[in-house]
Amino acid sequence: MRIVAALFGTMLLVSLAHAAELPRAVEESDYRPANEAQSRLGQLLFYDRVLSGTFRVSCASCHNHDRASSNGFLLDPASAKDVDDLAVNGLPIYDVFKPSSRHAPTLFNLGAREFTSLFSDGRVSEKDGKITSPARNLPAGLRDVLAVQALFPAVTGDELVGSKVESDLSRASHVGDQAVWDILAARVAGLPDYLPYFRAAFEDIEVGDDIEIRHLANAISAFVATEWRSDGSPFDAFLRGRQDALTRNQKRGLALFYGQAGCDLCHSGAFQTNHGYYATASPLWRFDATLADGAGDVPQGRVTVTGARDDLFRFRVPSLRNVTLSAPYGLAGSHKSLGGFLRGHIQPASSLRSFIDQRLDGKTRPDDVAEIERRLITQNQMPSVTLGDDDVSALVEFLESLTDRSAVGGVLGKPQEVPSSLVVE
Repeated sequence: MRIVAALFGTMLLVSLAHAAELPRAVEESDYRPANEAQSRLGQLLFYDRVLSGTFRVSCASCHNHDRASSNGFLLDPASAKDVDDLAVNGLPIYDVFKPSSRHAPTLFNLGAREFTSLFSDGRVSEKDGKITSPARNLPAGLRDVLAVQALFPAVTGDELVGSKVESDLSRASHVGDQAVWDILAARVAGLPDYLPYFRAAFEDIEVGDDIEIRHLANAISAFVATEWRSDGSPFDAFLRGRQDALTRNQKRGLALFYGQAGCDLCHSGAFQTNHGYYATASPLWRFDATLADGAGDVPQGRVTVTGARDDLFRFRVPSLRNVTLSAPYGLAGSHKSLGGFLRGHIQPASSLRSFIDQRLDGKTRPDDVAEIERRLITQNQMPSVTLGDDDVSALVEFLESLTDRSAVGGVLGKPQEVPSSLVVE
């Protein structure tokens, strides 16, 4: 047995040696500096439903501490199912008062300097100090691209505005983004309990009337940038020199990830993303979708930003930090398990057909479903890779090594209450 183990170890080292270059370890300088008082204020705003049209939704409705900064499955559904109004039997619900039914991305490490393109289509980005966004005129004084990003859920109909419900925000949304932002700033300025937090966070605020939307956005940016920092995983320890930080099978998965499987062609760098945009034929529907009545509203990808035909169904490569905690998987949450998603991801065309077949249950494809299927396969840039079940299992185990459980609960965590006195979810 010792001889076999030694032989396996030698083979593994050879495999690692022939794999692509591993990323360097994350360093403190990789992150933007943040202000602690602004982060504390941002925590309250992040969880305060006062920023929504219906007063029923907050940023945390889609990016909750209980769901690893996403809106997927509960980390511990058994203990929380009786008190969790976001879920039924551990699954998220999406009704008229809830935000978009798409699977919200996690927020880990967004305070790192390399995250300069945000949203799955990159509609908000920064290059050479210049920020681009859907807004014609951004408010002056926004601290970074993350502060710019924080402005847009507030003006999106199926997110904080709540376009299906009549409100002052939904009415203002027909006027323009600035009208919505002005209402939100005025709402917060009218809550006296917020003023001490704003005065501590910003030197230019003395009275409530000094509060502007840029202050809200900058505070939320500071909170998100520091709250879910994640660089204490076993893989991080391995990169910092601890060879025993990974199990034997995790090292095998590492060799596959940076070798035969070719995952690092897109998921490269310190946070396992090259921040590029690719079409991968991944299903654009949730795992429980019914497609017999048609495709519904599916995201178009990068094309909505660039207008370039080739950018149809190209989406930004997500970071894989804490990916084992953020089920369901895929842009829309098409797979309940990570292993299931990986099996589909490495055989994109055939897996997409199978996904659609299963959700049609023998019924004929509606024309719009067939057309989206055709275009997804035509646009697909993901090569097919043949891996055995043991290989997929090893990859899943390697991805588990990217889990930093100390980061999931965040630095500040969920507040007990917010200055508006609305319910904290």
